[in-house]
Amino acid sequence: MTTAERAGRELLGHTGFRRWYAARTTSLAGTAASGVAVPVLVWEATGSAAATAASSGLSLAPYLLFGLIAGAYADRVDRRRLMVGADAAAAALLATVPLAGALGTVSAAHMLAVVVLTGTAFVWFDAAAFGALPQIVGRDRLQQANSLIFATTTVVGIAAPALGGLLAATAGPEAVIGANALTFAASALLLRGIDIPAQQRAERTAIRADIAEGLRYIWTEKRIRALTFAGFGIAFTGGGALGLIVVHADELLDVRDWKLGLLYSATAIGSLLGALLLSRMTSRFGHGPVSIAAYTVELAMITALAAAGPGWAGYALAAAAWVVWDLAHTTAVVNGITVRQLLTPDALQGRVNTTGRMIAWGGAPIGAIAAGALADAVGVQHAFLLLTIPVGVGILLLVASPVRRLKKIEGP
Repeated sequence: MTTAERAGRELLGHTGFRRWYAARTTSLAGTAASGVAVPVLVWEATGSAAATAASSGLSLAPYLLFGLIAGAYADRVDRRRLMVGADAAAAALLATVPLAGALGTVSAAHMLAVVVLTGTAFVWFDAAAFGALPQIVGRDRLQQANSLIFATTTVVGIAAPALGGLLAATAGPEAVIGANALTFAASALLLRGIDIPAQQRAERTAIRADIAEGLRYIWTEKRIRALTFAGFGIAFTGGGALGLIVVHADELLDVRDWKLGLLYSATAIGSLLGALLLSRMTSRFGHGPVSIAAYTVELAMITALAAAGPGWAGYALAAAAWVVWDLAHTTAVVNGITVRQLLTPDALQGRVNTTGRMIAWGGAPIGAIAAGALADAVGVQHAFLLLTIPVGVGILLLVASPVRRLKKIEGP
């Protein structure tokens, strides 16, 4: 048994992590199911494509607005209480939807408000969770914990939307959102029972000073700085590639039926493989070389997707490229998160990690919008080729930084 496998088994035997993992998985399943129900409800209420798209996109807006503040606050307070409070708030907000449905008063404005407010609750939860995980499992098992969480996220992301769609069709979308409220309540109860070791608290200074300290750490820690800016590039390319998957299938592969669904499944398979294999790869080659290799493979797969054409050969090339692309993408993302957590002192975890998340999430929608505009202007094939540029810049940043020599991380 390898060291990584032994650490993984020890992780699953850790009571605190089991409760934390169960809480995250439970609330994630409800949220993934609601991701289908909320747009359906808004569409039924308005018939507006803009409002329906907004019901999905607005969930990310609070992170960009409150991420820095939430990160600074999470470094000041008891992280367990903050997570419990955020989950309880989300449960209460979501519960208003089935109640309004029973009274016949559900409206699009109500739904959009719930989306924004539950997204805001998630920002505060996430800021606390980033710092809580290293406290719960210890830094030596952080890689295994992140890989397991990401793998579970992928599996739940495949299954829960299908179940949510079925429940929405049979019992109504309000029932799905009500079930999501129950999952957040269950998560809050699970988290209340976790015994998190005392954290190293940030000194009581102004919030603005706390935010500046976190930003300063990202800039002065050269490995985190390189991974953060390279992460924007890979998020930009990832958002653009996934945003064009339907257009790519239609215009280059001439695919519009069930074979399109298989391409989405191919990305999920690649994501799951990346999460499962990451610990072995970093144990053998080190964090830095794995990041550089993952970026390089992603660049190659985007190029392969641009080369795919109509017919079974082109479809097989595209399917294989999507599997390997998301394997590399997941490896790069999860490895980057783990390195950031390992290199960051406990008192700065919330600020540093929420800033990293903001940058990554900012790259994805910008990339999707840019890729769509490029596809309209120069065609989808050239758009895919241009999407290799941000990844290529990311590779240069990593190679020119101390990341290339980053093997095992002992501590910040």
